[in-house]
Amino acid sequence: MAIAFAALDAVVKVQGRDGKVRSIPFADYHRLPGDQPEKDNTLQHGELVTEIEIPKNNFADRSYYLKIRDRASYAFALVSVAAALDVKGGTISEARIAIGGVAHKPWRAFEAEKALKGKSATDENFQLAAAAEMQGAKPLEHNKFKVELGRRAIVRALRMAKNGGKA
Repeated sequence: MAIAFAALDAVVKVQGRDGKVRSIPFADYHRLPGDQPEKDNTLQHGELVTEIEIPKNNFADRSYYLKIRDRASYAFALVSVAAALDVKGGTISEARIAIGGVAHKPWRAFEAEKALKGKSATDENFQLAAAAEMQGAKPLEHNKFKVELGRRAIVRALRMAKNGGKA
């Protein structure tokens, strides 16, 4: 769900012990390890998640979640992609893409989204967008394969989203 929430600009509502409610954009909810690797989110002590809000959008008909894993028995994704398209007259007016399994938090594919806006919903444009996103990837020694896997997963998820979840 985290990858889909990231793609759809969800907002996490939390309530503290004092009753105060705070809204956290989902993109800011999870954090990279930095100097506190034991802390994976931005909740403050005593806060409780009370609601997750997804803003109104036009992605219901053209969205897809793809999870790639070593085996069906393993739950953890090597790479996952949540993709959603708002297509009008064959042209992409908005795209939302988030990738999982490639960082400590859901990774929003802003470069791919920018590359798709105003373009035709074609495989060629999906490939160009995926390449633009993965261009800046910095793999570690044992996960270099995820760059190509991520690129292909983005293309496949966009293709499935374009077709309303059908191959």
